[in-house]
Amino acid sequence: MTEQTGQTERKWRSATGADLKRMCPQQRARHLAYAEPSKEAKGWMAASKQRVRARLAQERTASEKNPQHVSDSKLHQDVLIGQLKADEARNRIRHMRLQYQNLRAQEINLMISCQSSAQSAVRLELLLLAQERKMNSTDNLDQLQRQRVEEILEDEKGLTLIRG
Repeated sequence: MTEQTGQTERKWRSATGADLKRMCPQQRARHLAYAEPSKEAKGWMAASKQRVRARLAQERTASEKNPQHVSDSKLHQDVLIGQLKADEARNRIRHMRLQYQNLRAQEINLMISCQSSAQSAVRLELLLLAQERKMNSTDNLDQLQRQRVEEILEDEKGLTLIRG
């Protein structure tokens, strides 16, 4: 029992360098997260805080000297915020439109599936399109294919297609 209490006491004390090397990386990170930082690290932290404070003081004095610069940056920031809000509104509208279209398609599909006969279901499906189909207005035929189609359409006697 004394060994166990000695081990538990050791876990709560600061680990030596050899103990840290023996630990797996997760244990080492967990231990070092709660360990007191070294004097060198404390010095670096103090120096960085001092640099941040100096920078903030420098910006304050610069803004007092040049109020035009502050208003320009404020204007730019307002424009960016406006663009972000407009983007969010467009995204909300797009999302609502998609949600409406999905609900409408579900309703139509339910109505079609509840029809008493297949014939009435097909009629209803043709009358109420679940999703609007976009017509492709681009011409997929090249010039030679277009001439061939026109030739077939102009042939009133059907001589082009009938091969005998």
